[in-house]
Amino acid sequence: MRANEKILIAAERLFAERGFGVSLREIAVAAGQRNHSAVQYHFGGKAGLIDALYEYRMTPLNLRRRELIADLRAHGLERDLPALVEAYVAPLAEHVLAHRGTSWYVRFTSRYVLSGSYRSWPYSSDHHPGVNELVALLLQRLPALTEERLRVLNLHIVVVLADIEQRFTAPGFDDDRAIAALADLRTTALALLTAPPSSRTASSSTTGES
Repeated sequence: MRANEKILIAAERLFAERGFGVSLREIAVAAGQRNHSAVQYHFGGKAGLIDALYEYRMTPLNLRRRELIADLRAHGLERDLPALVEAYVAPLAEHVLAHRGTSWYVRFTSRYVLSGSYRSWPYSSDHHPGVNELVALLLQRLPALTEERLRVLNLHIVVVLADIEQRFTAPGFDDDRAIAALADLRTTALALLTAPPSSRTASSSTTGES
């Protein structure tokens, strides 16, 4: 494994476990780098490191999501909500199942989005073309879908998957329990999309309140 990849994996774990106050020196040590300036050398700083970490993980995830989107388009399922939810959830769910707790990516993502650091989350980042394409399909299917409801959907999916990723490290949590939890996630994600807007949301959209 190359030095930059070791740094990315160490950073992912430390950020997930301890938050973003972790120093670059600590990350370099955890990655087994004798040069404590290795992170600056490879990534320039913490922002560059986080950007590279997203690119490292999101590239295959985006490829998988766009593959799923192409498949549902080929089968005329662009307006099928369960199929859209599946394309949304499946890439990350497959990642969690494949790594069984040895990847900290979803836990890192959960901590990051809740930190408020990710200003463009979740729709306008260059790291999310597959998500952006899927959001466009969701808005075609559900024109009244609000940005707030989409944000809640994203938070729900990320936090639940982070919990499943964490639970894989606990005794007794196996693939069967993970698959059951993922099935429930798909059901609740679909329910979030189809639930009626709150009266407050309806009132705001009618009166022009922000």
